[in-house]
Amino acid sequence: MSDRIAMTANTVFHNPRVQNARNGLVEAGDTFETDLAHAQDLERLGYAIPLAGSVLGLEPPQLEPHHQVSETALRADRTRRRAPEPATGPA
Repeated sequence: MSDRIAMTANTVFHNPRVQNARNGLVEAGDTFETDLAHAQDLERLGYAIPLAGSVLGLEPPQLEPHHQVSETALRADRTRRRAPEPATGPA
């Protein structure tokens, strides 16, 4: 399944999650693409209908693994940030 859902608008709205030629501005009858969660909200509210059928029963895709930082590294970084700046000036 694609990351984007093609839809046709039933009303006028603007949303930065919409991908179209007018930077997220949509008017009734326009075709646009958006992410699955936004497409589900738009369909549920009646603002737009998906071109390929209902998306209300679809599960969102799995999240990709992300970078994790250890608690030790976080504590060391916080300590470093809280430490006073070394004095710099003429010697």
